[in-house]
Amino acid sequence: MRFIDSHVHLCEYQDHGWVLNMARSSETMILSSGIDKETSLMTLETAKNERAIVRPFVGTHPSEAKRATNLDWFESAVREASGVGEIGLDPSYSEVAPDSTQWKTFVSQLESAERAEKPIQVHSRGAEEKCLEILEGYRLNKVLMHWFESESSLSQVESRGYFTSFGPALLYSKKLQRMASRLDPALVLTESDGPVTFRPLGGAEGPSLIPTVVFKLGELWRLTFSEAEERVLVNGIKYLGEKT
Repeated sequence: MRFIDSHVHLCEYQDHGWVLNMARSSETMILSSGIDKETSLMTLETAKNERAIVRPFVGTHPSEAKRATNLDWFESAVREASGVGEIGLDPSYSEVAPDSTQWKTFVSQLESAERAEKPIQVHSRGAEEKCLEILEGYRLNKVLMHWFESESSLSQVESRGYFTSFGPALLYSKKLQRMASRLDPALVLTESDGPVTFRPLGGAEGPSLIPTVVFKLGELWRLTFSEAEERVLVNGIKYLGEKT
């Protein structure tokens, strides 16, 4: 593998075969995240047939927390998975408070991740400080702040050794470019968040965009494309806890 797309939702594609073919052709490993029980189990099944390029993550997304009546399935799923995600907090979906379902669901999944010593992917939109406050209470193997946009909290994320992922929006967002420039390159990962599309890029999406994101990171870090490619690949392997 030359690249790692650290955050994709294969389960949300009607037909993800072309996404896998795209990943193979660009030598890109996919970290595929579930958003609930059904999609997490689907992700585990897909990964069994695509061991060379897919690493499965399981979890209940903040948008699905109110419908997650129980997490009895989660503990065993975590043992099979490469990591836990996409989990976190987001007030745009439902209440975010210590006694809310969303909060309790996040905490329960963090506890499982801690026990299993698996890396996690955190959704923190609109609740960055709350997520960071909660995360501080756990001994977690590796933490990825997915599409993190709180510039004011970036130094806190970096000081804890958390990874931050940048996607195709990096190509046109001055804010994200500033953030990527400030971060230690050893704590940066790349993601497409497929099937999310990017209007400023003509509606493009998916793992095929990852090499371009790496190229942009190289520009920001004043590295060659090859140097940036190697840096981000090493970061991804470290995050997964795999050997090169």
